[in-house]
Amino acid sequence: MNSISLKNILNKLNAIGFCDTISCPYCNSKNIIKNGKYKLKQRYICKDCYKNFNSLTNSPIAMSHIPDKWPSFIECLVNGLSLRASAAVIGVSYVTLFYWRHKLMRSLISLSKNELVGDLEADDTFLGYSEKGSKKILGREPKKSGTKYYIVDKEKVFLLVAADHSDHLLLKASSSKTTCVNLVNKALGDIVTEKTVLCSNTKTFYKFFANIKGIKHHYRISINNRTENNNIDLAYGCRRSLQAWLDKFKGIASKYLNNYLSLYNCLRKNNFQKTQVGINNFFEALKNINIKECYRSVKTSKLI
Repeated sequence: MNSISLKNILNKLNAIGFCDTISCPYCNSKNIIKNGKYKLKQRYICKDCYKNFNSLTNSPIAMSHIPDKWPSFIECLVNGLSLRASAAVIGVSYVTLFYWRHKLMRSLISLSKNELVGDLEADDTFLGYSEKGSKKILGREPKKSGTKYYIVDKEKVFLLVAADHSDHLLLKASSSKTTCVNLVNKALGDIVTEKTVLCSNTKTFYKFFANIKGIKHHYRISINNRTENNNIDLAYGCRRSLQAWLDKFKGIASKYLNNYLSLYNCLRKNNFQKTQVGINNFFEALKNINIKECYRSVKTSKLI
């Protein structure tokens, strides 16, 4: 990915913002007029609510004192660099990059939509519950060299991966005690129709979900007995790729896991390395978001 292309996009954003047509971020009125420039950003005033704003108000770059560093930051993010490695490259505190990363990911998760259509494949796994970064962990002994995690443990995270045959992917994680059935129903309940065929592994909550929805259900007993009807290779491959990508971060706090899933889905859909279209689509995804709410929710994130 070329950082020069990102800088050119940022210069365009300074002039017109994330939207092709400027509207007031407070009342959505289009009755606005220009109100000079400040630090190369075009400022506006709304003639209905009389509030001032600029071209980047309510965007992920809003309230950033060093917006010129964002192209390099996005480049490091796409390349999978850790916060400390990115901080060394960009010359910004890793704490600052932490909030930048999560503002951006919260923006993506607030815009994510279910795109699955037709027949579905589903796979899942359990992850250990992580409180990485927390300084007040109670009721747990320290793990000096790490201990093997078993899914029978009380603290676990259920990760669902669902895919269709149109290259759409749905990723959800939850740590609720009634995780499996509730998460599958919440994630796929509004997507499936009477004609949908669900392919999954042999876990009983998929069968229970299929019976509730009245849909046809195939399941794969083992990796060696797959056929055209019980093939979940697509969902299985996506899950393995996702887990390999998550491993690059050397551990993720569980309360932020869904944020990282939304980032992975965005990076997967847009090829940033070979085309500028992917970069444009990435910025397109950040239109019309409530970035202030995203910023407030970083510290209060919780995995339900």
